[in-house]
This record gives sequence, C-alpha cells and structure tokens, in this order.
Amino acid sequence: AQYDAGAAAGAVAPDAATLRQRAEAIRAAVRHAWQGYRKLAWGRDELVPIAGKGVDKKFNHAVTMVDALDTLWIVGLKEEFHEAKEWLANHLPAKLRGITSGVSVFETTIRSLGGLLSAYDLSREPVFLDLAKQLGQRVNSAVGANGVTPYTFGGGSGGMRCRSLAESGTNQLELRYLSHVTGDPSFSAKADLFYAEIRNKASLDGLWPNCFQSGRGKITFGADGDSFYEYLLKVWLQNDGKEDSLWEMYDQAVDGMEKHLVKQGNDGLTYLGNANWNGGSTAPAHIQEMEHLTCFVPGWLALGAKTTKGEKSRERRMKLAASIAYTCWQMYEQQPTGIAPERVKGMRMDLSATDTREYILRPEALEGWWYMRELTEDPRYREWGWKAFLSFEKWLWVENGYASLKDVRKTEKKYI
Repeated sequence: AQYDAGAAAGAVAPDAATLRQRAEAIRAAVRHAWQGYRKLAWGRDELVPIAGKGVDKKFNHAVTMVDALDTLWIVGLKEEFHEAKEWLANHLPAKLRGITSGVSVFETTIRSLGGLLSAYDLSREPVFLDLAKQLGQRVNSAVGANGVTPYTFGGGSGGMRCRSLAESGTNQLELRYLSHVTGDPSFSAKADLFYAEIRNKASLDGLWPNCFQSGRGKITFGADGDSFYEYLLKVWLQNDGKEDSLWEMYDQAVDGMEKHLVKQGNDGLTYLGNANWNGGSTAPAHIQEMEHLTCFVPGWLALGAKTTKGEKSRERRMKLAASIAYTCWQMYEQQPTGIAPERVKGMRMDLSATDTREYILRPEALEGWWYMRELTEDPRYREWGWKAFLSFEKWLWVENGYASLKDVRKTEKKYI
C-alpha cells in the first residue's frame, strides 16, 4: 500500500484536449455553485443548498461572495466577477463597519481579507484594495500589542477556550501584503510581533501546543494549529527568504512533526497524527487521528524542500511529502463514495474506529496534490484530483449547489 515513486513516475499525463474538457467541467461546476448562490443567497454569507435559501452566519458581510472572487477570476467567469464587484463596492463598506464583537477574526481574515486581497492581486481593481484597507484596519485593531490575536473581534475564545496558534499565526500573509501594496507598515507591525512572542514559549522540537500560552496540551497540524505552521514557510517566501528565523521555525517544525506525529500504519501507509504534551521534558502521547485538514502538509513540505535552503533535506522530505499525499489519496480511494472523511482514527481506512465520517467540502487534499503536481510534474496527483472531482459531482451535487455528505462510507445521498 506504500506510495511507489517509480510507479508514479510512469503515470501518463492526459493530452491537451482531455485537459481542456476537464477544465470546462470544473468551470461548469463553479458556475453551478455560483448560480445557486446568486439566485437564492445573493448578498448573504452563505447558501444552504438543500433548503435553497441564504443565511448570515454572524459575519453578515457576504462572505461567500468575497471568498469566491479569486476562483471566479481564475476559471474565467469574468462577468460573474464584475457583477460581484459592483455589489460589493456599493454594499460592503457598511457591512464591514457593522462587524460585531462575536465575529471570528480568524475566519474573517482568511476568507474576507484574503478574498479581497486575492481579487485585487489578480484584477488590480482599486475597489478591492480600498475595501481591504477598511477590513484590514478592523482586523489589525483586534491584534494585541504582542501580536496575539483573539478568536473574536470582541476578545472571545474559540473551541480551544484559549488563544490558539492558528488565531495568532494566520494573519501575517494578509497584513504583510496589505502593508506592501499600501506602503503602510502599520498594518503588519503588531501581527509580526507574534513570531518573537511564540519563540519565547515552551515547544517540543519546534512544535507548540495549540494553547501555546499554557505550554502544554494538544499538538497538531489539524484544527487550531495547521495554518500557523503553513504560514511560517509562506511568510518566509513572501519576503524573499530574508528572515532566517522563520525558516528555522519551519525547518524545526518539519523535524518535530516527523519525529512525534508521523507513524507507519499496519497497512503500510504513512499517517500524520496528533499528540498530547504535558510540557517540560515529558514525552508526548501520540493520538492516532489523521484529520483531513492535515492534507495540506504534502504541499507545505514540497514547497520548502524545493527552495535553496531546503536542498540538504530535500530528498527525505519530498519522499515524506509523497507518502502523506498518497495517504490522503487513500482516504478518498478506499471509501465507497470515493470521498474522504473528516478524519481517520486508529490508522484504519475502513473507518471502523472513526466516528466522524462526514465530508464538509474540505479543500486541503486537493491543495496538497496541486502543489505536488506543480513541484514534481508527476501526473498522478492531477489524476487523483480529477477522480475526487468526479466523486464530488456524483455524490455532492444538488440542484442549488454542493452539499456536505453525512457518511462517506454509505452509498446514499444523506446530507448534513
């Protein structure tokens, strides 16, 4: 069951005509999802596809519309893009001013601020930068003097009931980009201080517990930890590799991950689990639970390995990246629906040890495979993505968009 690099190298890439047909199918899928939103949820945070109505989930600033802008542009749906732009230009400023204290800073940053900045970067439409500056000021105002960011704009905590790694370590890309394009360093000044802050907290071989201020607890590349580690490398790349401390944090985190979180299953697959650490010199307790969220890791490993600084450990880390990417593929391939669950427990792909078998439209596996395809030119990764897409079309497509599946082991369309 192990990933075979030799066999992968022998995989045949589809011809140009086939790729064009696939691109058109994916464009049609994006159009289908967008049309459902436009018809039934225009200006609302999200579409509830089964009920066929729009809802606002606390955000109340058309999060789906903002988040989808770059996707519309990339797939060539420019008419839809410009219609959204006009609506946002007229309505978003008031909605941003009305963001309430219970709204998630984290989600607003990655979805809304990131969406506006991506739309600006692709289209160079000034309206998106103007809106991003307005939202960036709100996000920046929530960041503490030491770079620590709460979960909500009102200072509240999220599911971990603490200040988490992801909350404080997932705004630097956006705020630094905003400083860069506006020439105003104040947008990123406070957020950048988090890196010095975290380096002064207890860690285990480059890994911090999600509740980093307590110096103990859950260590994971899944929920509440994932994007902190992701951003270490991407922020380092964003600044042309000039900050050695960020590379060192990334490099040590990879080593720590391999040492404490990576395990080989009886099926020969390479699993990326979690750990519980009591701090100090205590050994962490391994938790055999691989979250779908962790499937960003292959791309993260490969992106670092392909840099000049990554040359020394490149071969080993590319092999690890390929192994984890293959496990993520098996999370899809071994389910009757061809779709992966939220997590796999006990390193058992039949999900006999897993009680969270739902699929809630997670993108991480496809992201990981995309990076692997781009960085290795191995056609296998694109084939995995295409097969997953076909499964989405078969099982998730509903009249008004795409729905979340309740149990990926059951070949019946029961949605959440």
